[in-house]
Amino acid sequence: MKKVFLLRLFLVLIAISMIIMNCSAAEEFPTHNLKIIVPFAPGGAVDVTCRIIAKIAPDYLNGKKIIVENMAGGGAVIGQTYVSRAEPDGYTLLAYTSSVVNNPLTKETTYTHKSFQPIGMYCFDPEVLLVPADSQFKNLKEFIAYAKENEIIMNTPGISTSHHVAATILSDLTGAKFNYLHCESGAIQTQQLLGGHVDCGMMSFGEALGQIQAGSIRALATMDNKRRTDFPDVPTFKEEGIDLEFGPWRGLAVPIDTPKGIVEILDKAIKGIVEDQRFIDDLTKAGYPIKYRGSEEFAVYVDKQADYTKEILPLLQSQK
Repeated sequence: MKKVFLLRLFLVLIAISMIIMNCSAAEEFPTHNLKIIVPFAPGGAVDVTCRIIAKIAPDYLNGKKIIVENMAGGGAVIGQTYVSRAEPDGYTLLAYTSSVVNNPLTKETTYTHKSFQPIGMYCFDPEVLLVPADSQFKNLKEFIAYAKENEIIMNTPGISTSHHVAATILSDLTGAKFNYLHCESGAIQTQQLLGGHVDCGMMSFGEALGQIQAGSIRALATMDNKRRTDFPDVPTFKEEGIDLEFGPWRGLAVPIDTPKGIVEILDKAIKGIVEDQRFIDDLTKAGYPIKYRGSEEFAVYVDKQADYTKEILPLLQSQK
């Protein structure tokens, strides 16, 4: 009996010690600069929005900077793997997107979305179907009619990304035939479209905004529930009889074992950044819609997205 009592006492003391250590770490956090690992090449929407966050971050992190580090490869697997194995001390963050849900379901990875603790979501960006400016397709109706009878080349920033998921759903709903060309970033996608190397591409509206405005890429339709006021001529898929609302979400996360106190500090910092007028102005100017979810709400949202992706997994795998 005495041995059992001593064992229990020992375990209680360990638990108390860990709580004290976590509280102490949180009180001091951060003591040096942090970094965000962007698992995509420079120039895409995730990279651009993270750099906007980094620019404002010192005002919300005791003057400490956030360094953005691109770690592209494997459709985001390389960067996501790196963060999943990083020290859970709050200093290494992941640019957290839907690919962290899709990748473990479609590839061999050493992590799942449960390997990360969401910090905050800051953006939801509806998908848009794009074609080169000189494309034969002038509208969605022409595009779908042709794609039902002829296989066309569709580019995405990687297998299992939200853009790939959107394209596979579109293919399933309409019967369109896509031959996929997967690359490593939205910037590369854009270059392929500009050069006429592909027939079409699926991107978020924010990523393609500049080229759409310049007229060098044509937007056929967007997967939103209403037209954008700044692009009133771009219809929604729903208007064209295709009930489809879909788009990538963007946020930040840390390794799952990061102390709760540090997660709370980061959560508060991200909320402050998202509500900062400089952030609002920069994202609005760049064309990225702001949608905020705090740590707990974001975690629930990601779990639901994972459940949905599992349901459409057979479709996703058949449309690679």
